[in-house]
Amino acid sequence: MRALRLTLLALCSLLAAVACTPKEEKIIIISTSDIHAKLDMMPRLATLVDEARAQDTARLFLVDAGDRWTGNAFVDMAPHAGRPIIEQMNRLGYDVATFGNHEFDMGLDTLQRRVEDAEFDIILANINTHSTPLQQPKPYVIRRAGSLRVGFLGIITNYANGHPDGDDPVYEGTEFFSPEWTAERYGQELREKCDLMVILSHCGLDRDTTNLATAFPYADLIISGHTHETYSGRIGNVAVVQGTNKLRAVGITTATLVDGKVVELNTRYEPLPEQEKESVRTEIESYNDNPYLNEAIGTLTAPATKRGLAQMMADEGRRVAGTDLAFYHIGGTRLGGLEQGEVSRADIYELEPFKSYLSITTMTLDEIKQMVINKFNDTTNYKESHREDLIPSGLSYTIITNRAGDAVDVKIRPEVKKELYTVAMSDYVYGNKVYAYPRRPEVARSPLVTDYLFETLSAGPYTPDNAARVTIK
Repeated sequence: MRALRLTLLALCSLLAAVACTPKEEKIIIISTSDIHAKLDMMPRLATLVDEARAQDTARLFLVDAGDRWTGNAFVDMAPHAGRPIIEQMNRLGYDVATFGNHEFDMGLDTLQRRVEDAEFDIILANINTHSTPLQQPKPYVIRRAGSLRVGFLGIITNYANGHPDGDDPVYEGTEFFSPEWTAERYGQELREKCDLMVILSHCGLDRDTTNLATAFPYADLIISGHTHETYSGRIGNVAVVQGTNKLRAVGITTATLVDGKVVELNTRYEPLPEQEKESVRTEIESYNDNPYLNEAIGTLTAPATKRGLAQMMADEGRRVAGTDLAFYHIGGTRLGGLEQGEVSRADIYELEPFKSYLSITTMTLDEIKQMVINKFNDTTNYKESHREDLIPSGLSYTIITNRAGDAVDVKIRPEVKKELYTVAMSDYVYGNKVYAYPRRPEVARSPLVTDYLFETLSAGPYTPDNAARVTIK
């Protein structure tokens, strides 16, 4: 009996010691943002994810911070628009994602169908979809990682026009709330329900590292999207990571928790490995096998820069519209350039994936000047301010800045002198309130930008003009 008592005492002591030993657990989060349907990078992402899952015993989450399409004709113009990228995300085993502004480009009906296709949660807290075809998404989800609870909250940017970046019609019927107000609303509630708190934010680094991190001190981590940058840092107690766009890099976060408390949280971004997963590469090639999109419709006699492409869009738009002047915005020029030689139909649809046209109106030089200054000094959309934005045809101009870098004047050099000019501008510029100027009525519209570019390129070899028409001093 004495021996039995000693054995039981020893066992109790051992159990007590085990119970008192701190329990350490790790969580790894691989994060993407602004994929923009870059299918050709998915085989490399598959390799990275497979290796991470095979080499580490920690619970791994694969998440996305928005903008999964718009930018690849083989996805955007697929029989079921946008579905190829969702299919690949399903195959990779994504856990959760939020919405970016480009999720709305194809309309709410299509967006709802793609949400239904997704085998992962797509969350967003600062939207009310009302009676639109888009069903109200969950504001957040809580996922288990062993004994741990990981909370994910979805947030999207909201500008002065009342919605994320994009044309008004695609958001019709929806209502968006301030990201900061939303973070404050859900912050403490969600913090009490989870051990690791993560925001999936499509607000951009400028807001994520200032307003959002301040409004949401309950968070452990903000996974940032929208501004197409690489970043890894800490704002107070909140870590922030962004892995840039088109899968050129991903964010990787390692969280160490002891007894359910975060004791260490490391973030970094890194490029994808060169090695491709062959089965995924085969699937991507099947998407890209599209004779209509791959057909050459013209040639360039020299390489075109991003500016050269924007100037082609403005020049040919002015010609087709028969106006004195034209403007195209650099943000609507979705390719960084094109090489000399053949141009395919897919190239043009990737250059302009929005089904844009030109709005024809009238403006004075003073109104043009006001439009340029206000857009250059834009305080609501960080990634599109203080840069060459409005690409002209029929004039050139110099933006004069002060010591703070803000525009204070514009020197315009028009080819003709008139009190009132006919002007063709992309419908995005004409309809978006972030381009602040006195608008006159739209008197006509051009054909689709893609249609007049097909006409231009099919007429014979085209020589791009890459010389700057906008200077900043």
